[in-house]
Amino acid sequence: MDDATITARVKTTLLNDQQISATKIDVTTTNGVVTISGTVRNRAEEQRAIELARQTPGVKDVKSTLQTGG
Repeated sequence: MDDATITARVKTTLLNDQQISATKIDVTTTNGVVTISGTVRNRAEEQRAIELARQTPGVKDVKSTLQTGG
């Protein structure tokens, strides 16, 4: 599976989740490693985003540079 497909799947998963304000989250993928960045409301939302990304098929690892308080 290519990186663009993984990125699209992670973005779709985040956008469809009611607990996350995913419009402020950027997703990039390099060799199956997803990096999520942007702003979330709190740590719980950050953890939820990381967990959802990890569950996406094709994802090897997830790195987060998410900031809270946006």
